Amino acid sequence: MLATRIGNRELGVLCERVGIAFDVGHDPYRIFDRESENGGRQRRQHMRSVAERVRGGTSLAEAVRAQGNYFPPNFARLIEVGEETGRLETVLSRMAGYYKELADLSDGFRGAIIWPMIQLVLGLIVVSVLIYVPALVSPEDAEAADMLGIGLVGLSGLVTFWALIALAAGGLAGAYFLYRNGKLGFLGDGLIRVPVVGKSLLKFDEATFIQALGLAVESGVDAWNAVGLSFRSSSSVAFKSRAAAAQQAIRQGREMHAVLQETGLFSKDTIEAVQLGEESGRLAETLDKHYEFLRMQVRFAMTAITQLASSIVWIVVAGILILVIFRVFGRYVTMLSPEGLERILNRGQPG
Repeated sequence: MLATRIGNRELGVLCERVGIAFDVGHDPYRIFDRESENGGRQRRQHMRSVAERVRGGTSLAEAVRAQGNYFPPNFARLIEVGEETGRLETVLSRMAGYYKELADLSDGFRGAIIWPMIQLVLGLIVVSVLIYVPALVSPEDAEAADMLGIGLVGLSGLVTFWALIALAAGGLAGAYFLYRNGKLGFLGDGLIRVPVVGKSLLKFDEATFIQALGLAVESGVDAWNAVGLSFRSSSSVAFKSRAAAAQQAIRQGREMHAVLQETGLFSKDTIEAVQLGEESGRLAETLDKHYEFLRMQVRFAMTAITQLASSIVWIVVAGILILVIFRVFGRYVTMLSPEGLERILNRGQPG
């Protein structure tokens, strides 16, 4: 089964229910034992496993991590922040909104990309017609039937063409499912370096960092420990790798905003918000407000990624159609040249 990770919308609903249960005083074992009674077989198994591990004495964060790739990495880290700060209900409530919003953004992405994908399929169908139909008209003249000049003619050419398409689609689908289940995390860190895309992706990690930092500071966690927890709450290696150095710098007495600025991972608005919070003595409140601002930026970032992906598909479709037009036009020009006409006349003469 490829889709082994819980969906964002389902996770958002789970966070909401579990957060309410914690708020009214239910213990973790009872909460997840009840959750194990609902959903599909895989979901019930994971919920039961979390319940049993919690009853055995492990923390909720450790029980969540033990489920492998079923939960996203930052989910377990934020659970850890909530447990260490004593504000697990607040963390779960915020994560409920975060994952539901992420699901809405994903739905919007699929809605925006579906029409360009339909056009891509139609373009491939046009190519298929030009591969198969001419062979029916000129079954004994492979050269004339090769309208595209790519060596694919008739039924065998059509099968080869769609086999290549299926191979490419299978490779992309496989890469997506591996990435979604945490197997190709290095791809995300590589994408951070890509113009436009990288800046958009960093917004997700920046928002997660600020959310975790605000919760930790408000709960009275030491500044150096709060920063370390917040860096580790991210799913990006680019963020997690800065945790130790940032902690050490703050323990040496450096200001938090200066340490964050040196990482090169944060926007100017975030650095200014942290500096303002430090100077005013209201860091937790400032971070909480800035997190709401970053949530809006995450939406804008997702919209930018959607538009970029849609544009790429449009370019591919246009490229296919332009290539087909020029190849067919080139074939006709060759056929109407003196040499081409002579070859056609020679074919028509009896041997």
